[in-house]
Amino acid sequence: MGIAEVLTVIFIVLKLTEVITWSWWLVLLPAIISFSIYVLILIVKLGVIMVTVVAMKKRKE
Repeated sequence: MGIAEVLTVIFIVLKLTEVITWSWWLVLLPAIISFSIYVLILIVKLGVIMVTVVAMKKRKE
């Protein structure tokens, strides 16, 4: 588990035990940020793969 997941679990427990009164989007913000970064990395990797495939096709021609 990374820091984002640990923070999310801690915030959820604090919210459910009513220690904090934050809104749910704020409680889940570490998970949302982590997920967004993972998606961004995936998009960049897919872009690099697509550029590589196009370059390889152009070399063969």
